[in-house]
Amino acid sequence: MKRLFALVLLAVPACSEGGGLGSSDFVTVGNIRVNQVSADVFEVAPRPGGNPTAQLWCGAGNYAGQVLGAPAGARVYVVGEAGPGVTSDARDSAQFSLKPAGQSVGATGRKGTFGPRIGEDEFVADARRYCRIIGDPFAIFKPTAQVPGLG
Repeated sequence: MKRLFALVLLAVPACSEGGGLGSSDFVTVGNIRVNQVSADVFEVAPRPGGNPTAQLWCGAGNYAGQVLGAPAGARVYVVGEAGPGVTSDARDSAQFSLKPAGQSVGATGRKGTFGPRIGEDEFVADARRYCRIIGDPFAIFKPTAQVPGLG
């Protein structure tokens, strides 16, 4: 038990160094990183490879639900398309908000070449479902649990 405690004490500071968690506000499924940009806007940086669009929605849904406390039926909106990160050196990050694009303060409003488009939105619960298809190309065909209140 003492060895485990010592290992934890050594590992936690290492996470704050480069290569660990760094300055990310939140890290979710598959090492998708999310940072707060402003009071209204947060930025999702997918990991290299895989399905970046699914990663963007997964990160947005998890951050909105777990960190911001948004209910499953709340909407999460795209307010900045995929492009260079504002809060990190990520090459392809997108910005999201719980407010529509015209009402969120601090969004870049940039246009990207892939991924979700400005103005697109998902229910928080639906965005979180994208986490199921990360690393499983057939998960889209698997039945999903019914979320109360979403029909």
